[in-house]
Amino acid sequence: MGPTQPTQPTQRNHGLDGLRGLAALSVALGHCVEQVTGLALWGRSLRDFPSMPAADIVMRLFSTLFPSDAAVMVFFVLSGHVLWASFQRKNLRFFADLPDYACARIYRLFPLTIVAALPLGLLANAPAAELVRNMLLLSTSLNNVLWSLQVEVVASFALFALWGLTRGAGRKLLLALVLAFGVTPLFRGVGPVVFFPAFILGASISSLPARFWRNRWVLGGGIVVLLFSNILTGHGGITRCFEMIGATVLVGAVANGALGFLRWRVPLFLGAISYPFYLTHVIGLILAQPFLDKLPFGSAYAMIAARAMTSIPLTIPLAWALHVLVEDPVLRARPRLRSRSGPVG
Repeated sequence: MGPTQPTQPTQRNHGLDGLRGLAALSVALGHCVEQVTGLALWGRSLRDFPSMPAADIVMRLFSTLFPSDAAVMVFFVLSGHVLWASFQRKNLRFFADLPDYACARIYRLFPLTIVAALPLGLLANAPAAELVRNMLLLSTSLNNVLWSLQVEVVASFALFALWGLTRGAGRKLLLALVLAFGVTPLFRGVGPVVFFPAFILGASISSLPARFWRNRWVLGGGIVVLLFSNILTGHGGITRCFEMIGATVLVGAVANGALGFLRWRVPLFLGAISYPFYLTHVIGLILAQPFLDKLPFGSAYAMIAARAMTSIPLTIPLAWALHVLVEDPVLRARPRLRSRSGPVG
């Protein structure tokens, strides 16, 4: 297998934007469920069902409709796919284009992280030093979702280094994937290593023909694997591998035109604000809590619905404001350190 050729069009793939928005919403809804049910239920799997009350089994199955873990895996695969397609399209060179790439990554990831940390720091009355550590992604004490951005920062640079080593050669990319999976057991708990295979899988999407990704059976099987692996096998390393494969199938299908509803207005709007929404939905949950404390709840499902219906409407305007006032202006203003290189990521 020779070097892979770019298969992505130069124009933006709006289906992937819609998928990004749907994944961000899924994370927020998953956290609404988790706040009510707790981590204990989240950690249960099929082998625990015989000893569980029927109501808990139903709730555990219900939680698969809002798969925050699977959604984050989609983010990782999607990031690997989009970045790799950019490397291919621009034929980037590792050393020559590294300064521009680093600048693009910094401008893309850090300004919103810094701004979003400010209200969280005020709400938590955090010490200045701890606030700065969260702003720089050195700590996740104020916002647990920052762990995924820590992974994103390290893995995106590792992916660029992999591009420099392979130049898109399919066999080298496959070897890198095997090695990445092989070393994972040696680095349990080290997020950038554990989840790096997801980025490589995203990069590998263009190595397979579009007809494979458009196959309905492949797409259906991938979605089932993505959503239900944790029910069958729990949340261990094997499950992560299955979720990576399922997320790759989903991203590959959308990248090649499947799931047209992701191009509708609502998914596209959510996609446009997905990054600030992802960062700030915890603020929506915090602001909603005083209202939730005053409501009488008859069931856990009502508590979940109340959290979703109060926190998400509070988060969307904040995310939109950050998108318009911070995200877009920063990305437009970032310097191009090499004139031939456009925005990356």
